[in-house]
Formats: sequence, C-alpha cells, structure tokens
Amino acid sequence: MKKLSLAICLLASTCTELSLADTSSDYAGGKALFEWAEYRYPTLFPALHSDIYNIDDYVVRYYQDSGNYLGVREGLLYGFGPAFIGYTEIGGGVYSLGSLSELASTMAEDGFETISGPSLVVSEAVAKDPDGGPDWFELYSAGTEAVSIGAYQVKDGKDDRALTSLPNITLQPGEYVVIIASDSDEYLGDPNSVPFNLGSNDRVQLYLNDVLVNDLDWDEGEAPATYSFGRFPGPFSDGIILEPTPGITNQAALSGAVSISTLGAVGTMLSSESHSLSFSLDLAQYQAMVSTYNTSGEKQWLEASITLDGEVYDSVGIRLKGNSSLRGITIDDDPVTVPWLVKLDKFIDDQEHKGLEEFVIRSNTTSTALNEAVALELLDLAGLASQDAITIGFSVNGGPQTQRLAIEHPDDEWMEENFDDSGALYKAESTGDYSYRGDDPASYEDVFDQEAGKDNADLTPLITFLKFINQSDDETFKAQLGSYLDVDSFAAYLAMQDLLDNFDDIDGPGNNSYLYFDTRSIQFTVVPWDYNLAFGVQNVGGNGDDGAFPGGQVPLEGAPDRPAPGEFPPNNIPPTDAPLPDNGGGVPGGNFGGGSNILSQRFLADTQWNALYEQKLTTLRAELYQSGIASDLLSTWSAIISTTNLVEESIIESESASIASYLK
Repeated sequence: MKKLSLAICLLASTCTELSLADTSSDYAGGKALFEWAEYRYPTLFPALHSDIYNIDDYVVRYYQDSGNYLGVREGLLYGFGPAFIGYTEIGGGVYSLGSLSELASTMAEDGFETISGPSLVVSEAVAKDPDGGPDWFELYSAGTEAVSIGAYQVKDGKDDRALTSLPNITLQPGEYVVIIASDSDEYLGDPNSVPFNLGSNDRVQLYLNDVLVNDLDWDEGEAPATYSFGRFPGPFSDGIILEPTPGITNQAALSGAVSISTLGAVGTMLSSESHSLSFSLDLAQYQAMVSTYNTSGEKQWLEASITLDGEVYDSVGIRLKGNSSLRGITIDDDPVTVPWLVKLDKFIDDQEHKGLEEFVIRSNTTSTALNEAVALELLDLAGLASQDAITIGFSVNGGPQTQRLAIEHPDDEWMEENFDDSGALYKAESTGDYSYRGDDPASYEDVFDQEAGKDNADLTPLITFLKFINQSDDETFKAQLGSYLDVDSFAAYLAMQDLLDNFDDIDGPGNNSYLYFDTRSIQFTVVPWDYNLAFGVQNVGGNGDDGAFPGGQVPLEGAPDRPAPGEFPPNNIPPTDAPLPDNGGGVPGGNFGGGSNILSQRFLADTQWNALYEQKLTTLRAELYQSGIASDLLSTWSAIISTTNLVEESIIESESASIASYLK
C-alpha cells in the first residue's frame, strides 16, 4: 500500500465500514486501543459519532467530533489529525505512533486487553438497588465476536450454591445484558433472572463448561446502597464503587461513594471509630531518653504501662519515632505531643492487643491530622502500599486527652498483608540517601535499616539496586530499570506526591520511604511513608493551636490549574517518542523537594518514564479528585474526628477547608 492512500481515504471518508465479526489480531488490538484512548483522552477521541473502518488492511477509527483518526496495521499504530502534530510523519499527514505492544501493559493496567473471538465478563453488580428493586448483575461481550450466553452458568459466593444456566441470548461485541438476582416468586418466570440474591460481601462467578472463567468479587462496604460495584475503566479492570449504569458503559462514582465502612483498621481497631490511649511512664526516664537522643541521636526504649481502649498492658516498649518531627525536642516538651513507636511485645514475649503488636503515634502541626489521614487513604486508592490510620484521644500520666493519629507500623505483619512474607522491607533513614556506597553492607548501616524479612534477604539486593541506579549509563538505565523496579508503581508514587503536595518524600529532607524487595520477581517497590506534611503543611510552630494550618494560612494548591484529560497545555507539543499524547500538565517533580534523590531524578529525566509519570498524574487526578472520591474521604474523616469532641468544630472546618482547596 502507498503511504498516501490512507490519508486520501480518510479525507474522502469513502472507506469500508469494518464488520464487527472481524477476527484479525489488528481488529482485536484496535478495539482495545480505541476504547482505551477514548477513556484516557476523551477530548481527543470522543466516542460519540465515531466509526471503525477497514482501509487497505488498516483498522481505523474516525472521531468525527475532533477530526482525529487512530489506526492499527500489523501491530503498528498510526494517527491522522491535529492530535498528532509533532510525531513522525510518514506522508500525507499520517503519523507513526510506534507499536501496539509498547502500549499493551499500560492498556492492560486500565483493564483494556486484546481479546480475539468471543469473551464474556461480569461487568457490574448491585447488591442493594437504590430504588428498592431487585439485585442485579450485568454481563458484557468484551471480545471481537458475538457470544451466546446460554452456554454459561453463574452462582454467587455461597460454596453450596448450584450453578444456574443463563438465558439463550446472543450478545454482539460491545453489548450488555442485565440479569436480575432475586429469590422472590415475582421473578421465577423471568428468563433473564437467577434465583438468588446478592449480599454486601458477595460475588458473581461466571462458568463455562463447569470451569470458572470470570469472577466479580466485592467486600463489605464496596457495594453500598445507591451504588454498584464493577469494572472500571476497562472491562478487565478490578472492581470499584460505581454509579449504577445497567446496560450501558460503566461510570465511576462521582460523589458520596466513600462510606465509612470502606475504611481500614489498625489491627482490629476500626478507622471508622475513635479510640483512646494513655501512657503511664517515669518522667525522669523520659527526660533522660530525650537528652540521649539530642546528644547521640540514639532512640532508646522506655518501659511503660499503657491503656488501649480500656485494656491495660504493662511493660510495653515505647521509643521516639521520627526525624524532622523530633528536630528541636527538649526535655521540657510534653510527652503527649511527641511521636512514638509503641511495641507491646518489646519486653514481654507475645504480648499483643487483639493480634496487634506495634503501631505508631504520629506528630502533626495541625490539630486534626486530617491531612495525613486523607493522604494515607488516597495512597491506598491509588494502588500503593499505604498504612491504615485511626484517630485516638491520647494522654500521659493522667493528663488531659489530645487528638492524635495512630497508624500501622511497617513490619513483618504489614509486609505480609500488603506484599508477601517472602520479601524484605528496608527503611530509608534521614541520615542517608539512595547513593551507592560500595559493596560493604557496613557502609549502609546509617542509611537503610531492614525492618522486615530478615530471613529472606540481607542488604545484598539493595546494594545491587543502588549500584544500578547510580552507575548505569542512560541507555542501560532506560532499558533495564523495569527489571530492577516496579516502574508503574513508582510512577504512581511520584504522581501522588504531586497531587498531595508532599515535599517531604523520597526527594525531601527526610528521605521518607521504604523499599520492598520481592525475592521472586527480583524487583523493588518504593513504599510511601510519613505524610504529616501532606497538603502543604509545614513542620513549624506548635500543634495547630491557631485552628488552621501553620501560620493560620490556607496553603497554596499543590499544582497550578491543568488542562482536563485529553486537552493539550498551551504550547505543549507531545514528544515524538511517546506512545500517545499525554496531557496531564504540570512540571515533573515540581514538588519533590529539590531533586536530591538519584532515582526520581533519573526517572523523570527519561522521556519514556516521564511520560508514564505524566499519565499517572492525569489518571489519578481524574479518578481521585475530579471524581469526588477525595472530597468524600475528607468529609468522612472530618466526621470521625468530630465525634471525639477533642477538637473544636470551627478548627475541623478550617483545616478541612484548607485540604479541600486541593481536591479539584
């Protein structure tokens, strides 16, 4: 084919409309690509008024409302129209965009996969209909060929439930069908129904020839009243809370979707409830401990009695926890204001509080610690390994209670829950950085501390990783970084620091992070840690006594106004080697504390990895902020703190308003 023929055909709009029964690999890949592009860049590729064509063996989708075209031929991507100016032109206004395989992992992450032939998925479920109607679930034809759903069977999460056959209906590619789930006699004669209800903690399992082929599984709180649970953004995504959309494209919940029951717990202590903690300690020993820290930097353990939610525990280990938050501490500082690590089994083996052995009492210069509570929830929703938090009324030696935040401590139990017990977890110390200091483990004693998985690995894999990120040339760094690091997670991590306006991160003065090492994939994952300075809070002043953020000032927003997904920033031409235009805007690493970390510096300096970061920034902003999820979390946590009666309502409202200025 001549290169100009594609452009001529596109301009003339005289191409052959592509049959939905086409089973070529290009059509399967193109179908996934088009759906993904429409989700990721809705302004550039609006699904309304668009058609798929076969043009000289090119599978092409024409977007009438934007004048853009996307095409696939033999696994290669092509574009035509204003979205692609700046890419490599092959003639007649047609631009080469690289290969589909380069986008495959990114598309799959959003749930868009290349599927040839028939494919059926459970796409959405309602366990409590908002209008008082029956439960229901939705099936979607996700492949390139029609699928007869009568060949499939379904059941809910009950182990003893028999399989129920589905009605003899044929779905064309892209079509939906809604199945009523009810044991009421009212629906016994309805062929589009199954004789069981759905619960708040349940699942819909899809079988073909007695083999499980698809499973939509939700936990308590993930399918609340007035909402559904389903796959978004793509048909192969994990499930999230949705707006109910029976029979049409799924839609993420816009507001109100974060119910109090979706929050986590520290041990068995639910985040949705307030808790109490008191210390009984020797004040002289406390002052000696502070003096030792100020003199040598050593954090000694004290032995104290604690009362946690009414349960008394003796000989509990407590020690100072933190770095920048301990700057300027004196023996006159009230221990109720100090950050602590609490270890119940430090002096008594196997001592625990309902399975919980240790946790951290955080410091914060605000009265509510709302900024950290909300930040930790958002990190978790972004798919990162975060820590659950609870609000506590904290007192020492019978003194008055003060509002504090307690969170999980990354230890072996936390590592097993968030990753796997076969890995290793290292904490980056504030006294070091991510520099390579040679192969002697002793050189890293003040730089990294191994917190978990000591039976699985020593410092050797960490040293190998540090050597690579510091000494590899740019070409090797780009080509091999993915074999050393979970780059997708790291891009999300960097994007979240920007969205949370958290300068005290991996790049900040505290070098705040953990590194998890997977002994099976031989990959590292950067783990978020320490968010008491999220949303522009500064580590100055007292404990937020003015009722607002430090200095009584509402912090500036974490980033300037940015174009919506699918819109180009002014004068910003997409790079020629990017897989598709990404338009999240912003300055990469703009809030990362000066660029002192070699990993983030090199990652953001590389065009490919920078594009991944920008993509994450756009996606997470839309999914967490523009969706209203973050605002819901803020409201939920504000309500929890209000129940403690330890912070004035006017202060809660003021500090909540400061955070809300970011969530746009």
